[in-house]
Amino acid sequence: MVANSQVSQYLNNHYEGMDPKQLILLLYKGAIKRIRLAREGIEEGNIKKRGENLSKAIAIISELNASVDPKANDDVSQFLINLYTAILVELPKVSLDNDTEILDRTEAYILKLTEIWENEVMTKATPPKKTPMPGSYGAANEKNDFHSFAV
Repeated sequence: MVANSQVSQYLNNHYEGMDPKQLILLLYKGAIKRIRLAREGIEEGNIKKRGENLSKAIAIISELNASVDPKANDDVSQFLINLYTAILVELPKVSLDNDTEILDRTEAYILKLTEIWENEVMTKATPPKKTPMPGSYGAANEKNDFHSFAV
């Protein structure tokens, strides 16, 4: 129990303060990895491998969906919300009939989103972080806006 809490604390500290753009990229890459491992599980007849990796892929897609600002009223945000929602409806079906076509389609969508993200978002200059004056508490009070980040 203590070890799990220490691992969680480490992971939270590791990703805290990371650029939200980089976090999204890590989520995309993690989803691709888990989709591929789920496919391997199906091909190997390894139900546990399929299930664990499918569950992790679903969790990652859920986090990507949560990272889109639902109040954003632009076409890109609405497209992403709809795409992630459709993927989240389809992926659980893989457990029922080992349909690798669903995995293939999902992987293709996520690969394309990754490519767009790397070429369009990651290449844009990020404004420099504000460095607080010595003795000020500005950085500690800044809002972490990862979940309101509109992709």
